[in-house]
This record gives sequence, C-alpha cells and structure tokens, in this order.
Amino acid sequence: MNTLTLKIPEALDAALQAASAKRQVSKSAVVREALEKALADELRQAGSAATWLARWRGSLRKPAAGKRPDERVADILRKHAR
Repeated sequence: MNTLTLKIPEALDAALQAASAKRQVSKSAVVREALEKALADELRQAGSAATWLARWRGSLRKPAAGKRPDERVADILRKHAR
C-alpha cells in the first residue's frame, strides 16, 4: 500500500478524528473510504478499461500494418473511451 502525506485545516482534522473515533477505525481508513467515494467514477472507468482490455487482448495479436501491438491498443482505447 502507498503512503500519502497531506496538510489539512484544523477543523477538518477534528472532523476526521471524530469520525475515526465514532467508527472505531483509523483516520487512514476514514480518508481511504472518503477518497473511494469521491473517486468512484474514475475507479469504475479504470476497472471498465481493464475488463475491456482483458476481453480484447487476445484479438490484438496481429498488429495493424506499421503499428506495434501496444500502439494498436492505445489507438483502440482512444477511439472507444469517448
């Protein structure tokens, strides 16, 4: 797991401390949960892209003329990620 260090205002720290105590979990757990909720769409899109790649990776074995397989995947993602 990665470490993130950030500065927060005293009022936010007090609210974080209270939520941590109320839930009986660490402040890190409260922050992780809040970030997961705040970034839910981005996480879902990242998961969708990974699922899509896993599904289609086998069909990308033959690269398009003049393109490496990685370039082809990037090109397909650009077209479908709109």
